[in-house]
Amino acid sequence: MITKKGIKFKILLYSAFSVLIFAIFLLWLSNLYWNVLLNDKKEKLQNIVEIGSTLVKGYIDLEKKGTLSKEEAQTRAKADLNVIRYSGKEYIFITNTEAYQVLNPVKPELSGKDMSGFTDPTGLKLYVEIANLAKKSGSGFIYYMFPKAGSTVPSKKLSYINYFPEWNWIVGTGLYMDDAYTAMTEFLQILLIACIFCIVTLVILGIYFANSVEKPLSEVCKTLLNASAGLLGKCEQLKSSSSSVKKYSKEQESSIQSTAAAISEITSMIGKTTELTGNSAKLANEISMKAEDGEVSMKNMISSMQGIHEASSRLKEIESIINEIETKTKVITKIVAKTELLSLNASIEAARAGEHGKGFSVVAEEVGNLAHTSGKSSNEIRTLLQKSREEVQRILVQTLEKVEDGQKRTTKVSESFTDIVQGIKEINHQMGQVSDATKEQEIGVKQISNAMGLLDQLAFKNTGESEKSLEATDSISIESNNLKDVVHKTERVVFGIGKNISYK
Repeated sequence: MITKKGIKFKILLYSAFSVLIFAIFLLWLSNLYWNVLLNDKKEKLQNIVEIGSTLVKGYIDLEKKGTLSKEEAQTRAKADLNVIRYSGKEYIFITNTEAYQVLNPVKPELSGKDMSGFTDPTGLKLYVEIANLAKKSGSGFIYYMFPKAGSTVPSKKLSYINYFPEWNWIVGTGLYMDDAYTAMTEFLQILLIACIFCIVTLVILGIYFANSVEKPLSEVCKTLLNASAGLLGKCEQLKSSSSSVKKYSKEQESSIQSTAAAISEITSMIGKTTELTGNSAKLANEISMKAEDGEVSMKNMISSMQGIHEASSRLKEIESIINEIETKTKVITKIVAKTELLSLNASIEAARAGEHGKGFSVVAEEVGNLAHTSGKSSNEIRTLLQKSREEVQRILVQTLEKVEDGQKRTTKVSESFTDIVQGIKEINHQMGQVSDATKEQEIGVKQISNAMGLLDQLAFKNTGESEKSLEATDSISIESNNLKDVVHKTERVVFGIGKNISYK
């Protein structure tokens, strides 16, 4: 039950317990003082009786020596004891073991009388008890009620006796206890006043100390509880934020991984595009070289066509073939233009890799198809040129007589071939630029891929740090709850169990 009470109650209870201990101490002290008073009286009685005993013993010794007879020695001893007074009217008396009063200085009429039937107001046979004490112990103390000299009111008295078997005398004296009771009463009054003062002081100090302890502890509990509540709220906010960061980090990590995979695919496609563009450029160089060779051959053919006048009709076939070559050349030119456009689109799609590179695969595939078409057209051009040379040779053999007309047409063909060579050179130059741009795109995409890899690592680390932050937040939340429990325990110590204290 006590453990359920508050600290104020406990302090007051301990104060009351201290008062109880102090009261017990005062009782012990009063008992000690009473024993001191009593021992003082006993010592005084023993000293007085010792004086009387010394006197009686002296006369017994005189009797034994024969200096005095027994009767004379006893008469002198009684005479000496009869005149002894102390503490005012106190005296020494003599009885014997037969309960006879041998000497009573204040009441001489009792001397020599049988006192065995005398009793005090409590019914005590005083002289019989004195005789029994003398026979049993030889000396000792006895309490009884006896009136003072000149009074009929009995008062409590303490006597000490000493037995002399040689004369069958019991020498004794007594002191009334009134002065001891008076001194004890005064002492008890002083103790009572001191006890009341100490009790009041202890109670006041206990109340003051209890209030002085309870109020600061109450403030401490209030502060700790508010701090605990605030810390717990902050922990919940931090926990929520950490959970959100963890969630977003995982989503970011997943997105970055998807983007990295898409960029890896784009890099592979650009690599293939670069390879195909390089092949197209190589083929364009070869076509350019073949066209230059064809131009040289056409110039040689012009000089050989002077004697060919009859083959004008056959030269139209060469013109038709050359027109087809021009048509194919235009196709190649369009392919190159589309290749440039697709390359530009590829660059744009690469820049949008953050959207997972959607559409890039289509652009890359189209670039590959166009490059393939360019290569196919170049092969067809080479085939047509080969046919043109064979046809020219055949016509030259058949139309040696038609040189003038063939020379004119050959001149036109030569001019067309010159245009073809220039166009193929331009195609070759543009294909080189496309190849260079594609290589730069490949390098840029690889750098983006590396950067995405670093972002992936950072996102993974961020997720780990978020988990650590979440764990730390959980630990802080647990410590906050522990702090709150400590505050509640302190409240129970301060205010007791069952008393709810609310703080705002």
